[in-house]
Formats: sequence, structure tokens, C-alpha cells
Amino acid sequence: MMKQIEIRYATDADAVSLSKLIQRTILASNSKDYSHESLDLLCSIYGPEQVAERIKNEHILLCFEGVNPIGAAGLRGDYLRSVFVEPFHQGQGLGKLLVGEIEEIARQKSVSCLMVHSSITARRFYRALGFNVVKYQSSPEGPTILMSKSLS
Repeated sequence: MMKQIEIRYATDADAVSLSKLIQRTILASNSKDYSHESLDLLCSIYGPEQVAERIKNEHILLCFEGVNPIGAAGLRGDYLRSVFVEPFHQGQGLGKLLVGEIEEIARQKSVSCLMVHSSITARRFYRALGFNVVKYQSSPEGPTILMSKSLS
């Protein structure tokens, strides 16, 4: 059972803790679907400097239980980005809550169709939220699935 949670926008001061959250989640959640090389490359993309840059260019929401971030979701244009939930807190509705908040922000920005590049691991999560497969893709970090959801 989760304690009281707080959701707020990420700031520059959150870059290091957000980077660590993302890297922990990638390593714990995606290890059964991706090679060690893919996981290492993916983690390098979410270093503190790269995350700080994303904070400047995206709408990133952080979810806190106490002082530590336990979840994050981002929006850039019509793309849902950076959805990560601390492994211990997965399956408790936190990801669904964050995506719902991002969908509302997208609607306010007149986004009619939200896209996401899903990992193989997260595809069932996004399907449960109403996203549909557009196409399978390959990248240096490993395979992904482009998915979409109508917001109208």
C-alpha cells in the first residue's frame, strides 16, 4: 500500500534522482527482454546530463512518496515519453495515474493522438491503457513498438 503521494513537474534539481530512478527501473524491469549491451546503452541515454536536457524540453511529471521520486512520465509534442515506475511500486496503479495526467496535459495542448515508443516489456501496460500497435521498430538500444492512442 502506498503512502501519500505527490505529483509535480520535474525541475533541474531532480535530474540526478530522476536519472537514478530511470536506470534502476530499466535494469530491473527490462532485463528479461533485452541484452546486457542494450540495457547499458539505454541507461547511458538516461544519464543525469541527458535527463537535465529532457527536463528543459519536455513536460515531465514526477511522483513522490516522501522525498524520493518513485515514478515519472513525460510529454514532448504528441509523444508520451519517460514513463518509469520504481520496480517495487509497479502494479499499484502509479503508472496509470501518471499516464492519465500526461493525457490530460496533451488534451489541453490540443493533441488528438498520443504516440509512445514502448519497450517490449511495457507493451502490455500500454495496451491496457488503450494504446494500439502501429509498428515494430529496431534501434541500437533494442526493439521497440510504436503505439498510439486517440485522445478525442
